[in-house]
Amino acid sequence: MQPDDCAKYEACLTQLGYKKIISQAWSSYPLVEDWLGFDEATGNLLHLHTHYALVTGIQHVKHLYLPWLEQFFEHVIYDAATGWPIPTPALEAIILFIRIWAKMPPSERLKSNPTIPVYLKEELAYLLSKTNSEELSQLCKELQLRVPPDFGATVHSIMANQKSASILGVSIYFYEQLKSYYRTPWSVSVLKSHLHKLRIRSSRASSKLSGPFKFGKTLVKGGKVIAFVGSDGSGKSTLTRDVLNWLTYKIDAHYFYFGKNPFIFSYNKQIISKTDLLFKRDRFSQILRKLIGNTYYPLLINRKIEMLEHAKKMSRTGSVVICDRFPQLDVKGMNDGPHLLPKDWCADLEMKKFRQVRDYDADLVFRLLVSPEVACARKPEHNTDMIKLKCENISKISFGSSQVIDIDADQPYEQVLLRVKQVIWENL
Repeated sequence: MQPDDCAKYEACLTQLGYKKIISQAWSSYPLVEDWLGFDEATGNLLHLHTHYALVTGIQHVKHLYLPWLEQFFEHVIYDAATGWPIPTPALEAIILFIRIWAKMPPSERLKSNPTIPVYLKEELAYLLSKTNSEELSQLCKELQLRVPPDFGATVHSIMANQKSASILGVSIYFYEQLKSYYRTPWSVSVLKSHLHKLRIRSSRASSKLSGPFKFGKTLVKGGKVIAFVGSDGSGKSTLTRDVLNWLTYKIDAHYFYFGKNPFIFSYNKQIISKTDLLFKRDRFSQILRKLIGNTYYPLLINRKIEMLEHAKKMSRTGSVVICDRFPQLDVKGMNDGPHLLPKDWCADLEMKKFRQVRDYDADLVFRLLVSPEVACARKPEHNTDMIKLKCENISKISFGSSQVIDIDADQPYEQVLLRVKQVIWENL
């Protein structure tokens, strides 16, 4: 994309409903932006990785900015199937030659025979088959790029056998002519790359103890706390799982469970909490709960409030938090409401804590309304009377300042999931 067209391009994307997203520091580069779109019919997300410069180089840094933006747009053709403008095979082959060495990890560069991924070899051979050495040489001259000796023979050799040595010979020869276009010196880029990798690895290791860490892209206008509530058999668990998987395609999203054993699940890891021993389902936890008696209930809602506070902080910085269940004050004894009857200090403390939930209302609550007949059919092993009571009560529950969306959960699951995705996208 031409930098001068930035404003028009962004206005067009905004009109089409695309949303700008921000990469984390280790995948964020000048003149490169990310936009996310949504297909109403399928619920699929579409990621546009927009370049206003020809950027390549070492992982997490991209130290090389190629100086051929004008030439790039002068050498495009239109894809027959889509009508989309794409680079000519000759230009794409030259850039791929350069990318192979520019992106080569330092540890691989030190080897006597560096490895080139098979898919890159195949892509290069395919591009070379769509052009010829004369066209390549002429384009290199236009790009002020010298070609290596016996370039024509080397090109034919690469198409025939895809030998790494032949490919690297051309790749390094081109790359060495572009040092004046480094965004940062190569040694500095290597150091930055290692620091980013170290941060990612250490964060993945420590996040299980320290809490959710942002690995995905965040929303420019801020994230959301989105809750799913409903009776057993309404599809809460399946929906929250599928919505989480849908969002984490490109957006930083995390799963918060607010049932009897509250926990946070982030990037395939369950976050460890100091109160986990109290809420687990094992024998030791059961004994512990019996020993502390009704004190358990204020501790349970206190843990949920800590999670809600964390969820709000994450949403303010662009993440999306998916809540499976949500604390409520309207119905006692079920549907994640207060448990204790007003009679002692534990009950008073529990209710006091429940009132604090209003300080952390979800942005969006999906109230999954399912008929008792359907719910019981989906959960035949559950108590039928309790399911019926939960189904009746769920529509009576309010959620403070949250936007509440009622969903007919009797519908086929695919329809429910698509409708949920459509509403979430409208509100992101």
